[in-house]
Amino acid sequence: MSAPRTTSHWAAVIVAALGLLLSLGLELVHYRAFALPTASSFCSVGEKLDCASVALSRYSVLGGVPVPLWGVAGFLALLGAAWLRSRWLLPLAAAASLASLGFLGLELFAIGAVCLLCEGVHVLSLALLVIAWRQRELATDRYGDRDSLLLVFGPALGLLAALLLFQRPYWGVFGWKGDLPFAQGKTVEGYPWIGAEHPSVVVHEFTDYSCPHCRAASTHLLRVLAERPKQLRLVRRQFARLLCPKGVATSCQMVRVAYCAQEQGKFWLADRWLFEHGTGRSQVDLGEAARDIGLDAERLRACVVRDDTYERAEADARLARRKLLPGTPYYIVGEKLVGPAELLRHLEQR
Repeated sequence: MSAPRTTSHWAAVIVAALGLLLSLGLELVHYRAFALPTASSFCSVGEKLDCASVALSRYSVLGGVPVPLWGVAGFLALLGAAWLRSRWLLPLAAAASLASLGFLGLELFAIGAVCLLCEGVHVLSLALLVIAWRQRELATDRYGDRDSLLLVFGPALGLLAALLLFQRPYWGVFGWKGDLPFAQGKTVEGYPWIGAEHPSVVVHEFTDYSCPHCRAASTHLLRVLAERPKQLRLVRRQFARLLCPKGVATSCQMVRVAYCAQEQGKFWLADRWLFEHGTGRSQVDLGEAARDIGLDAERLRACVVRDDTYERAEADARLARRKLLPGTPYYIVGEKLVGPAELLRHLEQR
């Protein structure tokens, strides 16, 4: 006959179940940030308390699986261990707590924003560790127990395998490695475009590489382009929100990197790399950019400090301001200025 369940046993089960629910909520936030970039988030309450900024960071996907779904798999295992009163509860809770501390460090020092739902998950992980430690002598199985291993780890491993095999990567369309799947070129004014060679719709997209919402909106628009490659053309326009004075190393640095990549015929690969590595930052590592994108590093370094490169960045920013753009991302379709929500409605009607 099994031992009766104590208050601490039920506490572990409840905390693990709450962690599972919060992780599912985080996955919803992650999906909405990329698939519905114009939607507001209930847990985005400022620049530093912004779940969307965390969801849109390059740290939100690990090994091809969104981090919230790693959390779902982890709490599934924790829930199984808590229900079975397994010895695996303590090491799993310790691993979850270490992971939580690591992700908190990324939020504070790399992303520059904190996600309230994430902090809820972190607190639950630490609480579960405390509970597991207190009931560590009451486990009913052994570490080598095959049935316990299957029940604790089976559902989590099955979920991760299914995600890796069948999940459609809603967070990206094409990356900065390999060849482009669409035609590309530049307008008579020199702006880079991608998409239809003979378009029925041309969208001029004004973005800032440091803007996380620009990254999401850009990804979403590229996904629309993938559905209409013969009708839609996207023209990239730069609107750095900060001034671009000559000689300042951080002045519109990522915009200048994009221009210099265009000179080497790799603008759109650089565009994706800059959104991936520059979101929330003022500059990126030039050596890393050259290596990853496949640019001539010396030519890149020489280009980004040229006077004409600074002048081009400042000229594009001044032009965007003269058009009275309220911010980024923003768009011009024909002669009309439209925001993200209006653009999506416009494209749905075409």
